[in-house]
Amino acid sequence: MLDFFRNYSEQLEILIEGDNPHAAELLRHADVDLLRNHLNRDERITAYATGRSVGVGRTIWVVTSHSLLVVQTGTRPGVRKFSLGSIEQADIEKGRYGHALSVYLPGARLGLYGVAQGFAVLTARALARPARLEATPAIAQTALSEEAQAHAQHAFADLTVRAQPLLAQSDAEARQLLQQTADRARSGGQQRAPEAA
Repeated sequence: MLDFFRNYSEQLEILIEGDNPHAAELLRHADVDLLRNHLNRDERITAYATGRSVGVGRTIWVVTSHSLLVVQTGTRPGVRKFSLGSIEQADIEKGRYGHALSVYLPGARLGLYGVAQGFAVLTARALARPARLEATPAIAQTALSEEAQAHAQHAFADLTVRAQPLLAQSDAEARQLLQQTADRARSGGQQRAPEAA
């Protein structure tokens, strides 16, 4: 019941404001915790967008170097993961309540509405990839203000630092930190000599 009133209030706010006032906020700690367990070691976060999905409520799309993660944060939080190679088409559209993103997969279409412009454009570009960018003029031709781009990129960096702290550091710093961790594991008896290599 409380979830209904919370979602109803957010939807009412979107209708009154004409856009989603929560779409440009940094992700909550619970969202980052939920997402962290679904990232592989070699995946780098490239973009994300927060909006609403029909029948689901608040939803986050996170684009990594390998996949699209769809994070649902409602009463039954969960994460679905799709390979970027399985995406047939990605679209962006200016809607009545912010921007809308669409992704077409084999036999399915995913949609997200009420997305802030900077987040929507950069996420759509990350989904389209350079090879498919020419085929989607709406994505290629949508211009961003410097402020909108800087705000979205700051949010992406914040998510990377919180979800993947090792990848957020420089390669040299990450290697040094991993070496220190390995040294501590050896000295504490957690790692045997053959495993050290």
